[in-house]
Amino acid sequence: MTEGVPPISPITDSLLDAARQELGYAAQAGTQSKYGAWYARGKDPQLASAPWCDTFVSYAGQSAGVLKQVGSFAASADHAEWFRSKDAWTSDPEPGAVAFLKDHGQVGVVETVHGGKVTTIEALNGSVQRVTRPTADFAGYGVPDLVVHPVYEGSTTASYFWDDGSGRNGDTGAPASGKPMQKGLAASPSWPMGTEGYVMYEGKKAPFFVGDRGPGSPSGSGIMLDLDGKTFADLTGGTFDDGSLTVEGIGGQGHIKIDYVITKWGEGLGRKGAPAAFSEGAYNESGGPSETPRIKFKLSAAEDVVCAPDEAPIAQQKAAPAKPAESAAPITSAAPVAPEKKIAAAPAAQPEKTIAIPSASHVAADTTTPRPEAPVPVIASGLVACALVAVGMRVLIVQARKGRHEKNRA
Repeated sequence: MTEGVPPISPITDSLLDAARQELGYAAQAGTQSKYGAWYARGKDPQLASAPWCDTFVSYAGQSAGVLKQVGSFAASADHAEWFRSKDAWTSDPEPGAVAFLKDHGQVGVVETVHGGKVTTIEALNGSVQRVTRPTADFAGYGVPDLVVHPVYEGSTTASYFWDDGSGRNGDTGAPASGKPMQKGLAASPSWPMGTEGYVMYEGKKAPFFVGDRGPGSPSGSGIMLDLDGKTFADLTGGTFDDGSLTVEGIGGQGHIKIDYVITKWGEGLGRKGAPAAFSEGAYNESGGPSETPRIKFKLSAAEDVVCAPDEAPIAQQKAAPAKPAESAAPITSAAPVAPEKKIAAAPAAQPEKTIAIPSASHVAADTTTPRPEAPVPVIASGLVACALVAVGMRVLIVQARKGRHEKNRA
């Protein structure tokens, strides 16, 4: 992702807008937050007062109308695992992604990415705020845009086949869909042609689409899906033999229990929903609408819900108002500013105004301790006295000069 590029997806735009609307909300630790109260409806009441960093994210998803893509969780560990299970997990931050920290179980919504740092909107230390951290602090990110919800899911037993029309080793002919035999092509006894999804087996995942019919009689015994031989080999750790069209190295294993997820129903003939045995003829039905299963999210116990502790340091908060352009150097909280000292006004009984007389010693002095200032009458008296002295001196000088002139004349 290019740093600084804003989100363009309607999902991420909506999620970020909803998160920004919550900036400034606050609730003390251990008390009920509005996010906890929302999440706890119909669940454990203790969840209402549990740490709420993840319920905030879920609430924002609900407010934005994208809860299916964001997920509804109280415990961030469950939330992260859910994104991974949806193939919606990445190590690259992008706006609108759900960010999971390495420590504390803290979680938030990515707003911007710039200069190796990620700014999130999150619930931290009792309030919703912006926080900026280095990318190294994050375990990964869930991407709501990548979340795809199933239209149907379940479990069954799967076998494998490889019908390429060669007639080798039980080959019954080319696939019924007319598509060539290939990796990912599966056979179903009932699902519509073109149906898409994926299977999961012992932590491994593989996509498939329905391109053929089968299994036949084995479907009557609960074997409801035929995977292609190459996919079967990938899941079981075996090797597909192109000559014998069999999977080697798995001890002759031919059936496995799998979980399946349908992401899209095909438009061809067939029955949507739970797979049916070939003998029922469901493969020949016109595909009607199927009920969309309700999405369920894992519910954690209140005691398992954790977020960053209140004393966790904040790398940088961007929620503070911008400083005026004409302001001087920023004032940090490490150096508190002393309150401004004020000089009391003169008492009402003394109407004279005071005049500060600057002097070298006054200028050099600490201006926080005002020097006593002389009132105007005192100064005036001093000036008058000086004037009188000056006049007296002038008279003496004049008399002295007169006496000297008179002496010279004599």
